[in-house]
Amino acid sequence: MQSSLKTPAAEAGERPAALDPRSLGRPLHLLPAVAEQMREALQRQVCLAWNRRYRADYQLRTLTLKPLDRRVGGTEGRWLRTLGPQGAVACRMERRLVTGLMARRLGLADASTPPEAAGTGSATEERLEQQLARRWIALCLQLIEQAAAQGGLDAAAPAATASEPALLQPSAHPGLGADAWLLQLCIADGLQGETHEVLLALDGSYLAPLLRHLADGARAARPPATAPLPLGRRLNLRLQARLLERELALGTVLDLAPGSLIPIRLADATVLVDESPLMRATVAEHQGKLCLTSFQDLE
Repeated sequence: MQSSLKTPAAEAGERPAALDPRSLGRPLHLLPAVAEQMREALQRQVCLAWNRRYRADYQLRTLTLKPLDRRVGGTEGRWLRTLGPQGAVACRMERRLVTGLMARRLGLADASTPPEAAGTGSATEERLEQQLARRWIALCLQLIEQAAAQGGLDAAAPAATASEPALLQPSAHPGLGADAWLLQLCIADGLQGETHEVLLALDGSYLAPLLRHLADGARAARPPATAPLPLGRRLNLRLQARLLERELALGTVLDLAPGSLIPIRLADATVLVDESPLMRATVAEHQGKLCLTSFQDLE
């Protein structure tokens, strides 16, 4: 007879979640602050430019930076891939965002259906998609590089000129390695009441300098470890000194009045801890104060 011990997860047919090597030992908890700085910079450099040009109301609501899920390829939209200075990079935009911008360029912002929205894309739409994707890629790579070099981004700083990549190649999947990262942008069109998504898949080499910089900053901000004090410095004891004992007759005690003097002679004092005699010490006078010296253990 054979017996086996099964866990509840195994009985339910569930597979244990595997650890993502991209998150091990890396300060992923610091990435949301960098992502928020990137969101503010892209809102000013892209969305506000669209709003001024087309009298629109585009708002970059959220920007998330996280490891790329291999299931993100999907069938919605298409990826535009290229080989950047440090590795492959890909961009995917919802078609409604591209056609909406094209309609505003043509002065058809009030039209119920943007041009070519119902059929296959035209050459004009493809050129605009290429232009937008190259712009998103250039700006995001530039902001990540600045965050890694400066430790942060200034959303109010003037926009620098970003070099855009060459012609992008369409693909059904981003086609990146296991260390890839995903930059997810959520853009709201306030006039049309729609929300659009822009995805950028980046090779891990683009995020490596930023993660190293964040890790170095986190270690520098950590308070230095202090060596524990020895037991003799950490354990506190309350000492009491019994200076003298004098036996008096009951009649003498009853005769005591304010101003009465009891002649004494200071000898050795007994040092007690929790009412238990521990040491004997000599009583000495130093600068008008009585002090204990010459401690000796009591046997």
